[in-house]
Amino acid sequence: MTPAFDHLDSGRPEQEWLADERWGSLPTLTIRPGRGLRRLVVIAAHPDDETLGAGGLLHLVAQAGVPVDVIVASDGEGSHPDSPTYDRAQLALVRRIEVMDAVAILAPDARVRHLGLPDGDLAAHAASVAAALRESVADLGVGAVIAAPWRHDGHTDHDALGAVAAQVAEQTGALLLEYPIWLWHWGSGDDVPWARLRVLPLQDEQRAAKRRALATHVSQIEPLSDALGDEVLLGAGMLAHFDRPFEAFVDSSGLAEVELFERLHATRGDPWQVRSSDYESRKRDLTVSMLPARRFARAYEPGCSVGELSAALAPHCDSLICQDLSATAVQEATDRLAAYPQVQVRQGSVPHDWPEGDFDLIVLSEIGYFLSPVDLDAVLRRARMTLRSGGYVLLCHWAHPIEGWELDGRDVHARAGQLLGLPVHARQVDDDVLLEVFGPCP
Repeated sequence: MTPAFDHLDSGRPEQEWLADERWGSLPTLTIRPGRGLRRLVVIAAHPDDETLGAGGLLHLVAQAGVPVDVIVASDGEGSHPDSPTYDRAQLALVRRIEVMDAVAILAPDARVRHLGLPDGDLAAHAASVAAALRESVADLGVGAVIAAPWRHDGHTDHDALGAVAAQVAEQTGALLLEYPIWLWHWGSGDDVPWARLRVLPLQDEQRAAKRRALATHVSQIEPLSDALGDEVLLGAGMLAHFDRPFEAFVDSSGLAEVELFERLHATRGDPWQVRSSDYESRKRDLTVSMLPARRFARAYEPGCSVGELSAALAPHCDSLICQDLSATAVQEATDRLAAYPQVQVRQGSVPHDWPEGDFDLIVLSEIGYFLSPVDLDAVLRRARMTLRSGGYVLLCHWAHPIEGWELDGRDVHARAGQLLGLPVHARQVDDDVLLEVFGPCP
């Protein structure tokens, strides 16, 4: 049931909200630019929603250089229906300018899209909203984060946008974060979905930017005039909810805390099309053809995904340990490799879960750029330390730029050349693939 409220009511005081002990037990939302986040898409029902609900998030992500889209569904022309000062068209223009100024503060390079849909009737235009979201998310899948109004916020437009965003996120694999706005006005502690609420701590820089951005929405935070019908829409009590040292988001899917590669495999099954892609098939053939020996006593392949390369390596190994961070991928790989008793499939991450013992072949295939520079260096050092005399390290990576991550394939191979301290036994480089075999180890 949609709650009934009046924006002119005083609402629940912010100090009562902050006194709720449940805030202290909420998980922190971790947004890590450079770790797979390729675009943030913030959708607002009306100008100012983007700042109130997600201004800190916008600024944080934009400052990290991640592309940002801001979609404004309506121009908010219905905020003052009885205004004697502005008609709907005039108010729409004012608010469109205000949101542009706000976004220029929060995310200066953001792409802002005005859908111009009717304020108060967004539910009737769900298809247009969905199309705009899909265009922004494109094929980024789990590389995109959508921030949208909470679908139970109590405002019909907010509820409609939240519902559409949830559908698009489910269809595309994007992560959905829903921001409540009017909940803090009409709600009580029992109305909050605490089990799915996550908090994003804001630094002083983000809070200051959010305040400056909110100040541009003059038509909402100040009266349009002294006349009846021009009253302030967002009073001091309401604004206090958005001056917190954090922003709160509802993670209805529960996926915000799920590691990115698990989300990728859980939503897409075979996320890199290793079973169907011509590139993947060719890369596997090249990898096997460049193996520096016919047989290896003990090999290790971290980041095995669903196990297709592992299946190509297995016939050449007396013992092969395959590993992936994703539980879904591990299960897929286990099923794929069931015919090879010499293969063990484990769940774990590198460098933290590196297996004990030493190896005469270590295969690092398309995982280097998914590591931070610190972790990559640790992996390369660990590979060198656990390489048997006469052993080899084989690296294979995509040669094109990698969006959303700090490193690309050329970076990875350059670091390998520096840190492994081994000669290059063989190299294959073309427009698509970088493949190098380092060794033998003395």
